[in-house]
Amino acid sequence: MRSVRVCVLAVTALALTACSSVVGGQKSGDSKGLVVYTSSGPEVTAPIVKAFEKAHPDIKVTLTAISGTGPLMSRIQGEKANPLGDVAWGGSIENYKAVAGKGIWAPAELGQDKHMVATDPKHQWHATDLLYQAIAVNTDRVKNPADYPKTMKDLADPKWKKEGGVGFANPRSSGTGYSVLAAMVSKYGWDYVDKFLPNAKVTDSSDAMFKGVRNGEFPVAFINEDLGNAWVKAKAPLKLVYPTDVVSNQIGAAAVIKDAPHTANAKTFVDYLMSAKGQQVMSDAVGRRSARTDLPAPAGLAEGKSLHLAKSPEEFVSEQPKVLDTFDSASGAK
Repeated sequence: MRSVRVCVLAVTALALTACSSVVGGQKSGDSKGLVVYTSSGPEVTAPIVKAFEKAHPDIKVTLTAISGTGPLMSRIQGEKANPLGDVAWGGSIENYKAVAGKGIWAPAELGQDKHMVATDPKHQWHATDLLYQAIAVNTDRVKNPADYPKTMKDLADPKWKKEGGVGFANPRSSGTGYSVLAAMVSKYGWDYVDKFLPNAKVTDSSDAMFKGVRNGEFPVAFINEDLGNAWVKAKAPLKLVYPTDVVSNQIGAAAVIKDAPHTANAKTFVDYLMSAKGQQVMSDAVGRRSARTDLPAPAGLAEGKSLHLAKSPEEFVSEQPKVLDTFDSASGAK
C-alpha cells in the first residue's frame, strides 16, 4: 500500500498546497542532484566525475566551471545568503584557509580524511591531490637545451624579457599563480619578485598560462606537472624542468558549501575524492599525485623526495589580502 503525505499551508484567503521533507540535510524532491563548482579543467574533472557517477548512480553531478580559484571563492561568497552550489573543488588548501572565517564552508567529518597528507582540525577543507609546478620550456622557441632555465632564480634574468617573457598566472585569480609566488618569496623574498616581474607575462588564469607556453606565446612558463607531462606525451613542443633551487607546490582541496541544497550528496562526493578508488582515478586517468599517504606518484613524474619543495610562508596562509595587495603594488596593477 502506498502512503502519501500532503502538507497544506493556508495563507489568509489563499490556500497553498505543498509537499516537502528534508532527509540528510537535503530536499527529498531533488535528492539525486549535486552541483560542483570547480576551478579545475575537464581533463581533471571528467574522469573523476564519470567514476563517481558509476559508483553512485543515484547521484547526478552538474559541474560549473569557474576560471580561476579567486573567482571560485568570490562566487561562493557572493551566494552565501542563498547557496546554489554544493561543493567547491579546486585550488589549494591555502585558498580555502584564507576564507575559512567567512562562514561559507560546512564542517564535515569524513571517513577518508585520516588517510590524507593534510587534514583540517575544523573539517572545513579536505585534501584531494598533490600538485607540483615545473617550468615548461617551449622547444620551438628555445631550441638549445643549454639555454633552458635550471632554477627559479634564472627566470629573473633580463634575457627572458628579450626572448618574449615568462608566462605567470595572476595570483589574485589563480591558485597556481599564488603557489608559485609563495615559492618565490619563501626562497628569495620580495626583492626577487621585483626582479622577476619585468620579465613576466601575467595572464588572467592558469589555463591561459599553460596554453600560452604550449602554443608558443611564451618561451617559458610555469605549468602543473600532470598537464605538462600529458602534453609532452602528446608530442607538444615542451620540455619540463623542475627547478633545482625551489619547486612550487600545493595541496589541492575541496569543501562542502555551507547550507548547500544537497549536503548529504556533497559529503559523499568529497569523501569519494579522497577514497582509494577516487585517488587511483586521479593518478591513472589524470596523472596527478595522490594526496593519500598510501599511494605512489604516477609514472612519469619526478620522485617527490628528490625535489626542493617550497613551504608557504605563514603570511600566505593567514594574510592573503595583504599578500595580494603587495603583489599588486609590485606589479603596478591597479
